[in-house]
Amino acid sequence: MTWIHDQIYAAGGKHIPATWDDFMDQTGVTAILHLRPESPETFSGSVPEQFIWMDVADESQAGLKQRLLAANFLHTSVSTGLRVLLHSSLGLHRTRWAYVAYSIMAGRSVKSTLRMAAEPPWLAPYHTDREVWDTFAVACRAESV
Repeated sequence: MTWIHDQIYAAGGKHIPATWDDFMDQTGVTAILHLRPESPETFSGSVPEQFIWMDVADESQAGLKQRLLAANFLHTSVSTGLRVLLHSSLGLHRTRWAYVAYSIMAGRSVKSTLRMAAEPPWLAPYHTDREVWDTFAVACRAESV
């Protein structure tokens, strides 16, 4: 578990969903982008201000639509001042693609974003398809026009 951005915290597993209220009180996080195949994990306690669940186990299952959805959710949440939990029940590093999507949508180049995604707190190396991210960057530019 770690802050990967001033307003985005990445974590995995079942601990945070089981102790959501304590985590929210300690961090100020009030929005969740949650990745889990088949059904969302139950977050006990208070309802988050914003919540999105995606039926995605890992990056290989995230098509352009899912990448845009995740990036838009993170971008909107961060732009409105919310702190966001980027969470995967299957582990922290399965959230990396969503943060990469957000970073590209926020204006970072694909090259610098992919380099950053291979540095701590992420595990190196980052195995991804550069062409998919180039296509995503073009879609982000088209969406912002």
